Amino acid sequence: MYYIGIDGGGTKTTFTIINEEGFKIDKLIYGTSHYEQIGFDGVEKILKNGIYNLLQQNDIQRDEIESVFLGLPGYGEVKSVKLRLDKIVKNILNNINFAIGNDVEVGFEGSLAGNCGINIVSGTGSIALGKDLNGKTVRCGGWGDYIGDEGSAHWIGKKTLEVFSKEADHRLDKGDLYYHIRDVLNINDDFEIIDYALNKIKKDRTKIAEFSSLCYDSAIRGDKNAIRIFNEAAYELSLLVKMIINELNFDDEILVSYSGGVFKSNQLILNPLKENLSEYNIKFIEPILEPSEGSCLLAYKLKNSNISNELINNLRKNIQKVKI
Repeated sequence: MYYIGIDGGGTKTTFTIINEEGFKIDKLIYGTSHYEQIGFDGVEKILKNGIYNLLQQNDIQRDEIESVFLGLPGYGEVKSVKLRLDKIVKNILNNINFAIGNDVEVGFEGSLAGNCGINIVSGTGSIALGKDLNGKTVRCGGWGDYIGDEGSAHWIGKKTLEVFSKEADHRLDKGDLYYHIRDVLNINDDFEIIDYALNKIKKDRTKIAEFSSLCYDSAIRGDKNAIRIFNEAAYELSLLVKMIINELNFDDEILVSYSGGVFKSNQLILNPLKENLSEYNIKFIEPILEPSEGSCLLAYKLKNSNISNELINNLRKNIQKVKI
């Protein structure tokens, strides 16, 4: 029998299938599965195509699937959205056992492999989830780009555009970030960036989030305004952790892990994050599993209560040619 884990997000959706030993059989990556970006019809199409192709390409029948876990962005935040997504998934999977959660849940399960602690997700959006010794869980953030998502790639991208406008106006001194954006976008007139943001990319949250990469480029070259944006992002993410610590019951040492594209900037975000949380006895750990592997672990848990270290280790391994 097999298990499917689906890790949805604002940028990409990963479909992974594992066997009973936890070995990955195959993995497919599609675009975003966020209903705000592609609509409910788009979510249904992504999920249907991903599952169908995953099974077809590996000659696996639907009745060989033990269970499926889907971590979907925005799930559980608005009741009407939850009900709509429930219906879509039910129609696709029919009699296959499944469960749906927010994408932060697969990030948490992957980063900490189900252990107590806190996981911070900073991808296109931002959110954090914690679980204490009593099994109580608390989430913080995840309000979306119009209201929150502070410290996310979209938030950093928007701050990057804000700094560009201030440097263009001489409200801030021009630095590497200003010239880097002009060079990458091939801008001759600073006001062309308005047309780019509003008309060319139509304020698309994923495209706005891509400006975080330009901010990173300039920050590692020493641009003070770019560095400040990452410091502010780290401060915002630290507030998520502080709130969860205050709400849950932890031992003396608190495990904190992380996932999402912003953390690919490594020490640029991690160092100020650790500094902002220095008052707590926190042990930062690199993610044990990727979010996509976390979704597989959650699918496995739907049918199995005993999770061995061997299973976790097998999940961490690259896709192998396993006899099906």
